[in-house]
Amino acid sequence: MTGRQLAVGAVVRRGKDVLLISDPPDWALPGGAVEPEEPLLAKVAKESGYSSVLAERLVWVARYPAGGVEYEMLGFEVTGVGPHDGSGAWVPIEEAVERLGRMWFAPIREPAVAFLTGRARVATLWTWTDLNEPGVTHPRVSAA
Repeated sequence: MTGRQLAVGAVVRRGKDVLLISDPPDWALPGGAVEPEEPLLAKVAKESGYSSVLAERLVWVARYPAGGVEYEMLGFEVTGVGPHDGSGAWVPIEEAVERLGRMWFAPIREPAVAFLTGRARVATLWTWTDLNEPGVTHPRVSAA
């Protein structure tokens, strides 16, 4: 591996709906790689369409290699602050699970789907040493 990269993702809820953003050909939760000196949740706020977001709780940590870089993604449940700019799509949780479940990239798909379906506890650690193999979780995540 040639480096390390911090990334962030977030579950933003409005009632029984979850905010998804388009990441063609998939849908994803707001977030992405965090640049040096960038505030941790600034990426989430920008992608979610809020002026800022408040972290309510850490819901997962995912560690995985990609493109010669070792990633650590922190997944939060957040609350948007201020008016929403209309970006993204608010969808019922069941539809969010279905859309996220089609995402090709397991380190983003698996923690999000497991959390939204109640199969994973808050602050579950997900680790992939090889993206061609299933991730390992602690604590163990219940079967789908």
